[in-house]
Amino acid sequence: MGTLTKLTAQGAAARPLLAGKTAARAATTAPGWSLRVTRALGGEDVVDVLTRQHRQIKLGFLRAALPGPWRRRNFERLMRLLAVHEAAEEAHVHPAARRALRHGRELAARRRTEEKEAKRLLIGLWHTGPGGAGYLRRLNEARRAITRHAAREEREEFRALRRAVSAARLRMLGAEVKLTQVYAPTRPHRWVNNEATNKLAAPLLGPVDRARDAMRHRAAS
Repeated sequence: MGTLTKLTAQGAAARPLLAGKTAARAATTAPGWSLRVTRALGGEDVVDVLTRQHRQIKLGFLRAALPGPWRRRNFERLMRLLAVHEAAEEAHVHPAARRALRHGRELAARRRTEEKEAKRLLIGLWHTGPGGAGYLRRLNEARRAITRHAAREEREEFRALRRAVSAARLRMLGAEVKLTQVYAPTRPHRWVNNEATNKLAAPLLGPVDRARDAMRHRAAS
């Protein structure tokens, strides 16, 4: 019995060491390209990236409401931020939540419904423009819908992702979000509202929107 007890104790002591070695092997066998991409894009986790952008969007709505010569530029910056932000969420974050969270399918479906309504408001706002009739009313409608949507994301989705997903995966999602936003369309498009259409739209509509932006800026200067 003494020998058996000693062997059991040795086995229990060795388990943390074996677990540490297993974790170390897993870290060293992670794809090198994914680690390089994550480091190149700052290594910031996805919740921090999107929460910071939510604050920027709130400030952007306030700036876009201000009168004066900077209104159009502030409006265009806000629309661009909203477009790339939603593209990245729809392409990467909601699918990750759908797979990882206990009620992820229902949660992701609610977020998509909110985003479709927000996109409808943003398309109307885009067509009205900062010089059009009813601009401030449309801007305020979009601000209320998007602010409520962002608060629900942070409360229901982001917190749950922090609990359910590893820190390494959250950092990789953060890198995917930043990379998507480099190429995503810069204005709202009605049919671009889920994972597949966003991943398709980035190489197709993204360059078209950015070319239009460049031509508009050249014409304005």
